[in-house]
Amino acid sequence: MNKLPLSILSLLALAALAFASVPVSLETTAPAPSLYLMADIQVEVARVPEYEAAFKALITALRDADFPEVFDTYATDDSRFYIVYGLPKGYSSVDDLQAAWRAAANRIGPAEFQALHAGMTGCELGRVLRFWTFRPDISYLPRPERLKPEEFGYYTWDYVWLSPGKEAEFEALNREWMALSAARESRDPFMTYQGGYGNDEPVYVWFEYGRSAADYAQAEERFWTSLGDAGAALSKRTRGLIKRTETKTGRYRPDLSYAPVK
Repeated sequence: MNKLPLSILSLLALAALAFASVPVSLETTAPAPSLYLMADIQVEVARVPEYEAAFKALITALRDADFPEVFDTYATDDSRFYIVYGLPKGYSSVDDLQAAWRAAANRIGPAEFQALHAGMTGCELGRVLRFWTFRPDISYLPRPERLKPEEFGYYTWDYVWLSPGKEAEFEALNREWMALSAARESRDPFMTYQGGYGNDEPVYVWFEYGRSAADYAQAEERFWTSLGDAGAALSKRTRGLIKRTETKTGRYRPDLSYAPVK
């Protein structure tokens, strides 16, 4: 959940709500950290439909060219597109990814590939490649979760830039958030990613989801109500380490995502 401050009025309002406790267990054997490459693309608002049409044309061409890599796409509510690649072999997977794109361009044909690429980049205001490492050791992964994967319909990214040298303290506080969430039997996870190359470091992001914006907001209310004074105190300590924040909201776009046909 968003660990940034709620207003005093919000806290008073939340105190009046009841929290239904459900038995929950915490994931005790967290997987190893995994690396991801994210293309963070800002698109001109008026040209989003044009961009999406060009993107779909590229995906069709990639499928015809037997492109072997997988990518997932999320669209934020402020016309950003996050295209995410898993890197199973770490940074060395980037070489495989580049080779796959070169091979696909050759199969499609250089001129046609350039035209497809230009159809997208012509709508873009900016594009940055960022590396992120999933940190299961500082993520809250309850079992069972409140929602099933097929129910996920709304996503949030809470970016937090820290004051330099505060990483160890921040990660220790994340573990306190995990423990407090488990003690209150929260069934909504938060996944923590640490920014690497391409980011203004040190930076982390909390990734969360709900059925919808309304469902997510209701879950937030229940969460903060359950935490009480302990949550308010932990939030204050967390804020003391943070230099600035930024929140993005959006949705997964299966129509702009790609996986090779097996």
